[in-house]
Amino acid sequence: MKVTFVYPDFFQYPDGTFMPEGRIYLGIACLSAVLKKAGHETSLVHVVEPPTREWLVERVHSEQPDLVGFSSTTHMFRHVARWADWLRDGMDVPAACGGVHPTIATQEVIDTRGIDFACIGEAEDTIVELCDALQQGKDPSGIPGLWAKASDGSISRNPARALRTDLDELPFPDRSIFDPDLFCADQHPRGTLMASRGCPFDCTYCSNHAQKSVYPNPKDYVRFRSPENVVAEIVQMVEADRRIEYIRFDDDILTTDREWFARLSELYKERVGMPFICNSRVNFMDEKMAKGLADMGCEVVCMGIESGNSWLREKVLNRHMSNEQIMRAFELCRNAGMKTVSTNMFGLPLEETRMVLDTIKINGLCHPDTIQVSTFIPYPSTELFHLCEEKGLIEGERVDSIFAGRSPLKPASKGWEDKQAKANFHTLAYTYGRLNDIHPAAAGQLGARIIDSLVLGTRASSARRFAFERLTAWADGRFQPEWIKY
Repeated sequence: MKVTFVYPDFFQYPDGTFMPEGRIYLGIACLSAVLKKAGHETSLVHVVEPPTREWLVERVHSEQPDLVGFSSTTHMFRHVARWADWLRDGMDVPAACGGVHPTIATQEVIDTRGIDFACIGEAEDTIVELCDALQQGKDPSGIPGLWAKASDGSISRNPARALRTDLDELPFPDRSIFDPDLFCADQHPRGTLMASRGCPFDCTYCSNHAQKSVYPNPKDYVRFRSPENVVAEIVQMVEADRRIEYIRFDDDILTTDREWFARLSELYKERVGMPFICNSRVNFMDEKMAKGLADMGCEVVCMGIESGNSWLREKVLNRHMSNEQIMRAFELCRNAGMKTVSTNMFGLPLEETRMVLDTIKINGLCHPDTIQVSTFIPYPSTELFHLCEEKGLIEGERVDSIFAGRSPLKPASKGWEDKQAKANFHTLAYTYGRLNDIHPAAAGQLGARIIDSLVLGTRASSARRFAFERLTAWADGRFQPEWIKY
């Protein structure tokens, strides 16, 4: 049996313009690997720009699939829903949809025209059982982890199957299914993999806690592959593609298990020895971990700040870390010789302009080499989504990207203050940080007063705009951040 995956991999903006992503997606690569191991065929239609109906139907039809497989995030589902409708009109082939969005919004997915099956949770075993059943002409409606829609519109709803606890049993992701010619330029030197699955934290804005809740064994949500298995995949990946210059560990947090990390570090230095990039969290960053990462070859560490306001961070986002802990973690990485990336959010429910300024200031004090700023998007079934619903904050349509600067939430303020704070986030953060470096007690306080008065001051907006323009012109010429491709 042949499965053709269809994967949307671009951002589209309201004016019709778009930005291609062109990256390898490990979820589809993993499914392709288990399907091939089970004796099935696979192919991929990797869509890196908005397609026409005619092109998509013809392209998928040319693969002659027995099953179409979509993988979708919440951001991308509006495209997937439209494409499933097109394909249903253009060809008589069943379609399944898996990924994060079908896991946290299963009813929406199965109600979509053109989608016959919705997979809940990790789908390696589910998709193999589905293909086996379809090939043998059996009824797939009882397969664990699958919602199936019959021809009369009735739906069978099966709960998610238990999480696999031994990830080493799975074959390595099938990267051959991707066409490198469709990759963005910075993808070619990067070897991407995941050494683990899951995250131990329950941040209210993140889909992890919503995904974890669907499994009968949520205590097993965080799992690590053996270090030997991870290094074996890296060696195979690098030998297959000599363009790879560095490794990106795509795990939510690579540094959760210190004993496991120590063994991985030992093997990595011995058998790989390439620079790498990873995600960590300030809770796990101490001097020993920072030195261990640097010694292993880590060049860039990405850590989330999200909000610099302690109340918002703890009470709304469920992120329990102090400002001192955040600043110390970035300092330790910097002292160990690694570059850092901070991740931050705007547009959070209950967020006020002063809280945005708190986020700007803590970034200034942390001195990250790259500041990533995104817009909060409420994901279905998450705690923060329910809060937004309760307060009647959701009014707009979903957007393709957290980096589009648009949100489906009602704006807390439409004033000049919010717009300027967001538009000039990087300049304000780097300016504040440099002023603080001059003299933490005096210049730091002065910098805070300058930034606060420019954004929140009572002077006429025209005067504030003029002062803002002068400050940004001065700062942009002196404090250029180092943008890291990661």
